Parts: sequence; C-alpha cells; structure tokens
Amino acid sequence: MDTIIRIAADYAGRPTRNGPVTMGQANMARCVLRDPPLHMNFRVTKHLPAGTTFTAVTEAVGRLLSRHESLRATIRSGVQHVPGAGVFPIEVYGAATDGAGPEAAEHALDGLAEEVGLRMQGARFDVEAELPIRVAVITDRDVPRRAVFVLPHTSVDAIGLATVMREWERLIRGDAVPAPCPMQPLELAVAEGTPLARRRTEAALRHWETQLRRVPQSMFAIDEVADADAIRPRLRVRSAVAGEALGAVASRTGASRSVVTLAALGMLIGLRNTQRTCVIASLSSNRVRPELRDYVGPLAQDALMAADLDVPTFDEAVRRFRGASLAGYQHSRFDSTALWEVIEGVNAERGVNFARDCVFNDMSGVTVADREPPPAADVECGWLPEASLPAHLALWANRLEEEVDLTFWIDPRVMSRQEAEGFGTGLVRLLIEAGDRVIPTAEIPAVSGVAPAGHGPGWVHVDSCWVSLDAVGRLVGEAVGGRPHRVIHGADGRLICHVTSGTPEEIHAACLALLPGRTSAMTPHHYVVHRPAPGDTWLDSPVVTEGDGRRLNSFLT
Repeated sequence: MDTIIRIAADYAGRPTRNGPVTMGQANMARCVLRDPPLHMNFRVTKHLPAGTTFTAVTEAVGRLLSRHESLRATIRSGVQHVPGAGVFPIEVYGAATDGAGPEAAEHALDGLAEEVGLRMQGARFDVEAELPIRVAVITDRDVPRRAVFVLPHTSVDAIGLATVMREWERLIRGDAVPAPCPMQPLELAVAEGTPLARRRTEAALRHWETQLRRVPQSMFAIDEVADADAIRPRLRVRSAVAGEALGAVASRTGASRSVVTLAALGMLIGLRNTQRTCVIASLSSNRVRPELRDYVGPLAQDALMAADLDVPTFDEAVRRFRGASLAGYQHSRFDSTALWEVIEGVNAERGVNFARDCVFNDMSGVTVADREPPPAADVECGWLPEASLPAHLALWANRLEEEVDLTFWIDPRVMSRQEAEGFGTGLVRLLIEAGDRVIPTAEIPAVSGVAPAGHGPGWVHVDSCWVSLDAVGRLVGEAVGGRPHRVIHGADGRLICHVTSGTPEEIHAACLALLPGRTSAMTPHHYVVHRPAPGDTWLDSPVVTEGDGRRLNSFLT
C-alpha cells in the first residue's frame, strides 16, 4: 500500500487565535493521549460523486477546515492554538482495478479504503502539533472514488462529526452550505468560565457524587481478565412492529421513545444481573441551547442515570427512568478533572471502582441511514463486524421512528452470542408487548425471555454491589504480597479483613490500586491487623491496630 501522490488543501479562516481550551477539549486531549487510538478516533468513508476531481476534493476539504476552528486547533498545556491559514496534506492511494469488472473494482476500492482508514485510525494523534483531522483519497485509474476521514475526539463528538459529514456531502457536490455555527471552541471556553456556567458544573458534580454513593460499581459483576483493546461483537436488531409499539408506550406514559427504550434496557440489565438499582451512562449531546445546536467540537459528555427497579409495572419503570434521564441530562456538563476527583474520592470511601460498564446512546435524531427494505419478521437480528468499545454492554439507538433499529455492543465475557441474541431480541419483544398492555414487572421474564444469570456460592450483596468473596480474597492477597490474610462477611454485612502486618491505610490503598477491572470485588470495609504468629494461630493473636483505612472526603458543597 503505497501513496501514489500527495495533494494539498488550502484553508483560510479568521486570523490566528490562541486561548483556553473548552472542558470537552481538555477531557478529550487527555483521553486521546492515553487511550487506544481505535477508541478515540472516528473513521468515516464517503463515496465520491461521479466526475469528482482532485480540485473538487481539495476545495471541499479546505472549506471544511476554514469553517470550523475545531478542525484546526492544536492543544498544549491547556491552551488551544488555531492557525488562521495554511496548507493541509491529503494522501492519495490507487486501488488495483486494472482488468477488473465493475463489481470487483468496487470491492477493491472498499477494501483499500478500509485498509487505509484503519491505518490512519490506529495512529495516535499528536494533539500539540498535528491538525485534528486526517483525509485520504482512494482512486480508480487516477479518478477519485472514495474519501476517508479520521478525526479524534478533540475535534468532534458524534454530533459534530455528523454535522461535518453533512457539510462535506454538500461541498463535494458544489452545493451551498449554511453559515457555520458562530460558537467556535474559543468562544465556548469563555462562556464556560462565567459564574453561571461554573454553578452549573458544580451542580453536575453534586449530582454525580450523590448517585455514585448509592449505585452498583458495575451492573455486570464478573471475574475479569485484561482486555485493553475492548473488541466487542455487535448485534443489530430491527423491528417495524416495535416502532409502532414504542409510540403507543410513549403516548401512554408521557415519555419519549428514547426513554422507553432506555427503560427496557435498564429493566433487562437489572433482571439478568439481579440488581436492585440500574446505573447507565447515556451520552448527552449538550446541544439543547440554540447557540450550540450546530456546534462542531467535543461537547457530548456522560449523563449519569440511576433508577431503582422496585416498580410494579413496566410503565412505572418508564416513568422512573424518565425522571432519572431528566436529572442526568440536566447535569451532563462538567469539568472532567474535577469529576474524576469526585469519582476517585467516592471510590476510596466505598472501596469500589466505578466501572461505567453500561452505555446508552440515542443517535436516532442524528444518523441518516440509507433506506433499507423493512424487516420481514416481527424481530430480525444479525451480527455486524466487531468494533472497539470499552463497556460491558452498550446500546446505540439508530432509529426509533417507524421502525426500531438498535445496535448492541456486548462483551463476550458477560454474554455468549446466543445469550446476546436472546437479550437483544428480548428487549424488542418487551417493547412490542408493552405497546398492547401495561406489563406487570413479574411478567417481564416471560415476555422477554431474559432470565437472571444467577450468582453461585460465595457471592454476597454488599453496598448495592454483587461481590465474590473469593475475588475479594484474591484482591487482598495481592495487596499484602501473599502474607497471611482472611476476609469475612460479617453479620452486619461488612467485609472484615484480618491480616498480620501493615496498617489499615496502607492495605486499603493497595487494594484500591489493584481494584480497576475487577468488577466482582471490592475492598474490605474494616481491617484488623494481628501480631504475627505461627500457622493459623495468628487469627487468635493480639490485635495491633484496626480501622477502615479511609481518609474521608466529601465533594458535596
């Protein structure tokens, strides 16, 4: 795969500017530098209209860069630098199509676009020196046929990417485009520093702390192995019947179609894992205010939604998730550095590690999918190529009007493919049945076909979390370097750790450091340090010191 030529796009916007980064840019810059590039870089391939020239490509790319400062901003030490004008390189690759028929040529073009795109996507962006966009062109006998875009989360979120791609489709055809959003990242950074904006972010932190103190650390408590790349099978489920039913439930409950889908997801996650409370991170576009509606930049953040599942009917669950979603979306703009301080403080106090393992993303109002024949059956499902997403279970809502079109990302460590198909189709069957009647909660297993996975011997429910005593024992054993230790589940529900050396503070800190990724474990609540003694007699030896090992902090104001 050799680059045959390089072409250049000229761009010219407002004069060069410098200023503070937005909260979204600061958060994403840290993630882009730390997390696997496949997680942090978007990749999109676009077919080019017949007759597209290299000049048309460079002019369209140049206009995109000129319109959006987020596509030109580099970031260093909390400051963004936006060049006013410059030249942007575009790589050009030629597909091997000589002698190929039309179908084979298209296949070769798509294959090369995939290969080039994955290479560009897999390379980490230099946020300090590289413009946050990469573009390549794939040709057939020197004629541009595909354009491949890779953009990091420092330049766009999913909504911003959709806006950029809509503009690209018009620009490459020579059509007019509306004026760009007046709110550029530098203006947004100033707005985020106002007293009103700071009060909103402080309220968001209080919401997160309140919920984090009471929810499960993970909806799926499993003994895990390392999974740095987080490659997930993806299941697509479609149903036209469910689209009609979704409208009926929404009308009956006064909730949106999105919330009804979220409630079905939450109830089935809770049912499968025997959880009494469901916590889901829902991606919020944060574009409710008119001046931000067409903003291009990283603005989306997590809305933390927590709902108790002790409801008599599915309709009541919908109403409960509606309240949770309103609170979550209202508090979804925050300083990520401050939020991580809150998360780490609550983790240390509770002795848990918040996993953010269930994610919901409603893209139904954003994505414009090609029209497909409607599903032939009431519920259809099929597997898509695997992709990278760091979560145990995520649900992307592609369409919720006319038909329900969902994509599930499911960690194979929590469900087999057969179980995942049952879960995905079961959720849609729950929506279909709910369109006809109010379903008692007790009937949801029969309607959906989803049953509790169950917890075997040695599992206990502690502080809203399912915990394996064996996993806690292994955690403590590693923390104390294999020295004698024993973990007991006390009559009061607490986990008591007996050891022969160290201090409660040292052992607790060591346990916390080892906890990430172990969603079936938590740290003990109390540590009892005994004087060393031979064999098992140390448990009866005098207590040297004891305590919870916590240095309590509260971020609530």
